Amino acid sequence: MLYLSGRVKDAVLGTKLTSAVVVRYDAAGNRIDSIKADRGRTYKNGEVIELARFGFMVERKDSTYVFDVECPGYITQTVTYRVENVGKREDRREIPIVFLQKAPHKLNEVTVTASKIKFYHKGDTLVYNASAFQLSDGSMLDALISQLPGAELNEEGQIKINGEFVESLLLNGKKFFDGNNQLMLDNIAAYTVKSVEVYRGQTHEEKWLNDPTKEKHLTMDVRLKKEYNLGAIINAQGGYGTEGRYMGRLFASWFTPLSRYSLIGNFNNLNDNRKPGKSDTWTPEMMPSGTKRYKMAAFNYDHSNRDDSRKLEGYVNFEETSNNNYNTIARTNFLSGGNTYDNSFSHSKSSNLKLETRNYQTLEWKKFYFWNVMTGRYIRRSNMSDVISATFNKEQAGVTRQMLEALYSDGSPEVLEAVINRSVTRSDGHGREWEVQCFPTLNYKIPRTNDIVRFQLGVKYKDAKEELWRDYNINYGADPVAAVTKRQYFDNSPNRRLTLDGTVEYGTTVGKMRLNVYYSYRFENTDKDSYMYALDRLADMGIYGTVPSGYLAVMDPSNSYTSRLMTNRHSVKPILSWFTKIWPKTELVIQLHPEISLQHDHLDYWRDGRDYLVTRSSVVAVATRYDASAIFSWGAISKGRRLTYANELRYYFNYNTKTPDLLHMVDVVNDADPLNIAAGNPDLRNEYIRTHNIEWIYRPDGRTLSNTLSGSASFTTDALVRGYTYDTTTGVRRTSTYNVDGNSSYSVNDSFMLQFGRRQQFTMSANAGGSITNYADMIGVDRAGPEQSKVTNHVASGNLKLDWQIGRQNVQLSGGGMLRHTISSREDFNTINARHFNYGVLGQFVLPCGFGINTDFMFYTRRGYGLSYLDTTDAIWNVRVTYTPRGGRWVFMADGFDLLHQLSNVNYAVNASGRTISYSNALPRYVLFSVQYRLNIMPKKR
Repeated sequence: MLYLSGRVKDAVLGTKLTSAVVVRYDAAGNRIDSIKADRGRTYKNGEVIELARFGFMVERKDSTYVFDVECPGYITQTVTYRVENVGKREDRREIPIVFLQKAPHKLNEVTVTASKIKFYHKGDTLVYNASAFQLSDGSMLDALISQLPGAELNEEGQIKINGEFVESLLLNGKKFFDGNNQLMLDNIAAYTVKSVEVYRGQTHEEKWLNDPTKEKHLTMDVRLKKEYNLGAIINAQGGYGTEGRYMGRLFASWFTPLSRYSLIGNFNNLNDNRKPGKSDTWTPEMMPSGTKRYKMAAFNYDHSNRDDSRKLEGYVNFEETSNNNYNTIARTNFLSGGNTYDNSFSHSKSSNLKLETRNYQTLEWKKFYFWNVMTGRYIRRSNMSDVISATFNKEQAGVTRQMLEALYSDGSPEVLEAVINRSVTRSDGHGREWEVQCFPTLNYKIPRTNDIVRFQLGVKYKDAKEELWRDYNINYGADPVAAVTKRQYFDNSPNRRLTLDGTVEYGTTVGKMRLNVYYSYRFENTDKDSYMYALDRLADMGIYGTVPSGYLAVMDPSNSYTSRLMTNRHSVKPILSWFTKIWPKTELVIQLHPEISLQHDHLDYWRDGRDYLVTRSSVVAVATRYDASAIFSWGAISKGRRLTYANELRYYFNYNTKTPDLLHMVDVVNDADPLNIAAGNPDLRNEYIRTHNIEWIYRPDGRTLSNTLSGSASFTTDALVRGYTYDTTTGVRRTSTYNVDGNSSYSVNDSFMLQFGRRQQFTMSANAGGSITNYADMIGVDRAGPEQSKVTNHVASGNLKLDWQIGRQNVQLSGGGMLRHTISSREDFNTINARHFNYGVLGQFVLPCGFGINTDFMFYTRRGYGLSYLDTTDAIWNVRVTYTPRGGRWVFMADGFDLLHQLSNVNYAVNASGRTISYSNALPRYVLFSVQYRLNIMPKKR
């Protein structure tokens, strides 16, 4: 049999007509079948396209087929399609796109009342109904995402659904600024969203190839309401608050069915992503430190022709960030034989400017598919810091910066007896880098077969330059005379990298099996020089930050180097896929992805007047990657001609190799930093990682119930770790890279969500999990070399959210906890038995006369550390009050953070190596007043 497939679109706008129906007739003109054109969803470089596709089976012989294409509101079109010259291994033909003309009469408008169902499954797609969630006026997309059952949103804009990271966040099926989650979360207004859909999809290129073996990506697609799919949207907000806080942003976008142009601007000094009433993963430990000024402007474009065969998309983005941090740190180092105590006071400033662009071009024909990506990026950065620190063998009380500065003039005998070292350092630097790359790809379908050939080329070039200045003044013990006084100037240039890539792929289908074979080649050449000049050897060091005359004469060859690294890698990767139905309503897919590589590295490294030549060849079993997966689906649900499954069991296996950095294998010593001396290790071996993952997904079609249960196990052989020896008499650390065994991890996690109640007014989402992780490292105290030790971490965690929607009001009870038990084979290791809990209530309330309130009142509790300043309970209350005048274009907001004054600029952390208390110049509490303006311009109806 031969499968005929086609698509249906609007003749003017090119929109996909998923409500179209294809009617087939027999030779006598009798109606024999009807097929709805609602199949097909594809994903291309982050773009999801609803294909409005239909298809049916015919005999493998020359014949002519006639059918009608009908759609409400459109003129029915009769299509005649001729099939001839069918290839022996050809099992699919593509019918040209059917374009329908609008019917001359005007349809009456229909008002649809939104259901209060918050989520449901539509085949393999999880659909969230945005209108069912109560949000305050002025809320952006991040507030909506944080309320979705089963969703987690962290401070970096990363989203998890049922414990799995979303790989692509889309807007109306297309990437927004090439997948920059934070830009989309902060600038898309929640009131414009119709629904949020989560599914696994393939790229448009993979769909065109009809290749089911390609990897599917977990995708979240934010669909806008119909009225915001045409015309222009403008959303602007500005505000000012206490402590000098300010913010301003602008989002403007123009939409048509074929194009989208967006402009974004933002400036603020908030250094904070908290939102009152927002349910996310925030805890007091995540409070940022320091102050930050941020400015950005960006433009995004996306244009395609009517049948999506020609596309242009991309963006230009400008960002500038300035940071100013003051930090005070008191750290206890857990060491065998006795702890040591670090105290440091630092001030740092940094600025970063970035300008980047990324552009895609796509051309599609019947047998050819071409796409190309071109990118460019320029970064300029500068930084400065000054630090004064001291290490003691006894804990000191009341340590201040002034005390450390006067340590050797006013210090008491007890303090001087306890001091191990005191360090006064200063560091300044500036640099820039630029990078360009181009990756064209061409696909070709071999006529009269299902075979494809794919060619890809790539070129990438990066150039960087950096200059650094460093001052060191170090005293050891009670000696008031500095043992080390250094001023250094580093010239880290040239620093260039050229990468060339080439890939050829051939794919074919034989029965139920699909075979793809890849050959790829990569050439990479990296030139990197670093010259250190010991300016303290000059009679006149000059002014700090300025290169003095005669500096070339004091180059330090022992801490300067030139390196030339050349890598050639050949890889062959066959992918074998097998599809079968074991019994009715079941499906099994098995895939094998072995990758066999030959890699040769050649490093020519010069340092201290000596040339080091390091070469390495890794063949087959040494530099190999294996992937395997099996997907078993059962409980088939028929949706017309489509078939989806209520249950899916997935198993993945991965075996990967990590090669050590050749620079870490060069047998040299770097003592530019007198307190942190690094050495190479020429005996390093490759690291091998084996990972097993299993997952069961239950998604009953059309029901407000979902559950995902997953487990994983990972084992690492010859893990590459950074180890050190510590000298308790001087405080000097000597680091190097080592191979260790014993690293492994085991985890299990379950995510569940349910909407219930007579009016579906309750929504529950829960997550529970546990893990055991074994870490092996290399640590030595007052020894010639480090010894291997192991730390085992047991963690059990869970969280529960229960929402109650009462009309337009919403209340959420939220609670979570984490139990941690950490043990180690180290001598004198302090076992950790810690408990963290958070619990409280969140609410969104609509009040009369246009007022609204969003609030969260949460308790954050820590226990088990045995210290009063660590075992604490913080009650955090945040509130947003909004006022929206009639018309809805203006929203006035007042945000209050930490109204009970429970947060502080002090942060506490405990891990296997030590306990840290840090103080920063953060501002955890403030009030921000802002006003938002929003405008939607609809095109005039004709």
